[in-house]
Amino acid sequence: MNDFPRNAAAGAASPQLKLRRAATPQSAAGAYGATQAQAAPAQPLPPNAGAAITLPSAPPRKGFLAANWPLMTAAAALLVGGVVMGMAVSSPAPPAPVTAVAPVAPLPQTPAPDIQEARANLLPKPDRPALAPPPPPANPLPAEPALPATASPPAEAAETPVEVQAVAKQPAPEPVAESAPTELAAAPVAPPSLPAASSPEAGVHAWRARAVAPPAAAKPPFVAIILDDAGLDRRNTARAMKLPGPITFSFMSYAADLAEQSAAARAAGHEVMLHLPMEPLDLQKNYPGPNALLLGLDDAELKRRLAWNLDRFDGYVGVNNHMGSRFTTDAARMSLVMEEIGRRQVFWLDSLSGPRSKGTEVARKAGIDTAERDLFLDDQRSPGIEHELAAMERIARARGDVIAIAHPHGSTLTALEKWTATAKERGFSLVPVSTVLLRRQQQAS
Repeated sequence: MNDFPRNAAAGAASPQLKLRRAATPQSAAGAYGATQAQAAPAQPLPPNAGAAITLPSAPPRKGFLAANWPLMTAAAALLVGGVVMGMAVSSPAPPAPVTAVAPVAPLPQTPAPDIQEARANLLPKPDRPALAPPPPPANPLPAEPALPATASPPAEAAETPVEVQAVAKQPAPEPVAESAPTELAAAPVAPPSLPAASSPEAGVHAWRARAVAPPAAAKPPFVAIILDDAGLDRRNTARAMKLPGPITFSFMSYAADLAEQSAAARAAGHEVMLHLPMEPLDLQKNYPGPNALLLGLDDAELKRRLAWNLDRFDGYVGVNNHMGSRFTTDAARMSLVMEEIGRRQVFWLDSLSGPRSKGTEVARKAGIDTAERDLFLDDQRSPGIEHELAAMERIARARGDVIAIAHPHGSTLTALEKWTATAKERGFSLVPVSTVLLRRQQQAS
């Protein structure tokens, strides 16, 4: 609280005089009353208001007045302040405007007809779809030429992943009567015999000593099924080993525990190959795997990667390419590969992932046993594995043998389990791929 002067005259005459704080509750009350009187808003003070609020400067008096002088002074100040405040309050104020409040009508329980009509216009009409069908593509892809009944689908499709696209559903083609398969020359009845390990040919082509012999009662038509990418999916690879065989497992070179997995396949009566990754045409989209053979590598790095792949495990009879639609077109690079394959005395099977592969041609010039696949059973552009199994049967009956490549997918294995269960009853003999390779060499000689 601020200090107040004892009287106005003393305060005006001696501004340097140090003011003294009220020492009693009565003097404090007088100061409060004076402040309230001066603080009345917009009201002039009466002429004697200053005298009423002036604190006494005379010495203290004796008697009744002297004893009660502070209380009487405070009472007078309060009385004057009350009168002033009463005059301010009693001034008539302008009357406040009266606003008429209209009664509130209850909300309707149902929307008005115009709102209902607006909502109805937002909903799709029953006679037209909610969304218009997508427009046709600006540059539609050309239709692929129809394949003959005994021909395999395009080899390049085997290494190209499916890209999901929003394409309008095409109408089903008209049913066409299937023509009878082309009759070719009759195949020999007896299966080829494998050279003995002690024969001169066995010394040149040591793989023949490790080849799995065909079943004793096997006869044409021969069916050799190769499972590429074996070993990557260990569960499905183990499931495929339960198929009646012999089946040929081509283990991916960068799969794990290849010695263990390949030994399990041989123990189940199957033949074993090595799957060698090579550069595809669309390397930016399709990754062939670690230590893949690429055209941009120098000879030293190419040989190092080739040795890394071929040393992953032993006991395999041959090598086939994983992808490689670009690498296999280079005869010079393929010659380096065939030199190493020949040194290890294994055969080369061309997966024909591209139409311009030089693999078979280079292998024959190098004196390496070689063969080519006939079709893929689970190609991504194929109408389905059932369709390809039917084509495989037609090729086998017409030529006497067939080499088919599949992959250990769940749907593929389910179809193969059904097909192999009745293959013998329908006249087909499951054989390792080495049996078909030697049979074709004998027919060519």
